[in-house]
Amino acid sequence: MTTEQPEILYVEDTQDTRFLVEWSLKQEGFHVTAVQTADEGLTLARENSYALILLDIGLTDMDGLALCREIREFNTQTPILFFTAYAPLLDHEEAKRAGAQGCLRKPEDTQRLVPAIRTLIEQVDG
Repeated sequence: MTTEQPEILYVEDTQDTRFLVEWSLKQEGFHVTAVQTADEGLTLARENSYALILLDIGLTDMDGLALCREIREFNTQTPILFFTAYAPLLDHEEAKRAGAQGCLRKPEDTQRLVPAIRTLIEQVDG
């Protein structure tokens, strides 16, 4: 049995949300690298390997959908999940076209976040 923690990259510009989600995921056994900007996220996604990338859509320096598309230019394997307050306005098909595997709304879908992350990681490791 492995004790290795799955690595998650989390890009979220709202500090309180970033800290809360990062803390929650660490409590569930994940190792989280949380950053504030799309630029930071893009750099880390290029330089490192992650089990999953968690993105907000309403980032200050770049739209999360555009960030997702940029990541997909060099990484087609790592699951990407949107966790955003913009989800009710988001076209889920648009998210899939951008390369994401799913989209959850914050705060309504907070309880579904960890199970969704585990499912996506298991599908890749499967």
